[in-house]
Amino acid sequence: MSSVISSRLSLLLNLEDNGIYVYERRTGVPFPSALGPSLKLCGVGLRQKSLIPFISFDVYAFGVYAADLDIKKYLSEKYRKFSASKLQGKKEFTDDLMESDIFMAVRLQIVRRDLSIRFLRSVFEESVGSTLHKSGESDYKELLQRFTSQFKDEYKIPHGSVIHLLREKGHVLRMLINGQEVGSIQSKLLCKSILALYVGEEVFDEPAKEEIENNVATYL
Repeated sequence: MSSVISSRLSLLLNLEDNGIYVYERRTGVPFPSALGPSLKLCGVGLRQKSLIPFISFDVYAFGVYAADLDIKKYLSEKYRKFSASKLQGKKEFTDDLMESDIFMAVRLQIVRRDLSIRFLRSVFEESVGSTLHKSGESDYKELLQRFTSQFKDEYKIPHGSVIHLLREKGHVLRMLINGQEVGSIQSKLLCKSILALYVGEEVFDEPAKEEIENNVATYL
């Protein structure tokens, strides 16, 4: 039991912010420019949800983080000769970012005031389910259910709540709500499918993707 507690304390300490913030321009949500000793902020954006055509609402602001030393380790040899502008929109580059065993995190901050964990689950089912389905893997529904079932009704996510989706070494996805670990799943496909929502071909926020690509390129 003590080793489990120690592991969780270590995880939380590794997510401590550095007190320097970047603000998502539409919501004003602050994102630490670094989390712990290794995760550097690559870009911020906004997840919106459409109910009917031309009417949408803000769900959460997000920040995407990556370990700069891992970026150098896995991507530098292949891409360091390219300028940031040359890597902008380069599918092979973002595919390698999603495929490589790079420590990354997506930090979500809830901005809608009446959001329930049940609704958030449905948002994940739709978005993550779509990317998993496109993979063509036959067991994608089972994998999606394993992911969404981690977000149980007992968890409360009032306005301002923070959720971390961490891709740790070995393609382990670890999930935290307001600092409380809620589960982990080892799946390269699941990790990639979640990251694809922010840096893939069909993203929530295109300007945020461009910012992420540019900043990742500076870490090469």
